[in-house]
Amino acid sequence: MLKLRQMLPPLSLHVSDGRIVRGWDFKQKKNLIIAFLHNDCALCAEFLRHMALRSMTWRENDAVVLAATLAQPSRVLAESAKEDVIVGVDPSGRAALEFLGKQSLGPSDLVRPAVFLSDRYGELAAMWEVNGDHNFPEPAEIAKHLQYAEMSCDSCANPAWED
Repeated sequence: MLKLRQMLPPLSLHVSDGRIVRGWDFKQKKNLIIAFLHNDCALCAEFLRHMALRSMTWRENDAVVLAATLAQPSRVLAESAKEDVIVGVDPSGRAALEFLGKQSLGPSDLVRPAVFLSDRYGELAAMWEVNGDHNFPEPAEIAKHLQYAEMSCDSCANPAWED
């Protein structure tokens, strides 16, 4: 699992329109909210719906939401994202392994989902491991940490790092 203030590892997602979206495409431009999700899970789809409903918040804070799965996402999961959340596949599982660690990967899927927030420079500002009950962080909590990431600098203390 990543550590706070660590630089994000490479992330490449294959999206349904044939593009490859890379996390570094947004470096120095956008904050990133990255969710690693089960590809066929109603609770993961519900989380994405909640994130899509807050699209104005993410735009106001120069953030992009990326949702990664290890296999082709189900139609329900893909449709829950709308245009404000980019859903893609990490086909090799390399990004999931680097973000989550070996203990979070099962034989064919993630053991448990997780959510990461990075600032526009690619530094991890907050993260949430999602437990077996799929208790995802509330979008309002993610937004709070996003605001901390926006106002922090190298010489300032960031309240998100002290949680």
